[in-house]
Amino acid sequence: MPQAPDRPSPLETLSEKAAAEYLRRSSLTFLECAINLMATHMSLEEVAAILRTEADQLDEMR
Repeated sequence: MPQAPDRPSPLETLSEKAAAEYLRRSSLTFLECAINLMATHMSLEEVAAILRTEADQLDEMR
C-alpha cells in the first residue's frame, strides 16, 4: 500500500534523523576545536569568561 502523500516515507524520516545527528556531532566537534584554538592563544580565564558571556546570551534568547 502506498504511503499517504502528506506523510514522509520511513526512508525520508531515517534520512532526516541521520542528517540531524550528523549536524549535531559536527557542531560539537567544531565547538571543541574553537575552544581548543582559543585556549592556545588566550588564558584559560579569558576563554572561560568568553564562554560564560556566550552562555548568558543563549539563556537570554530562550
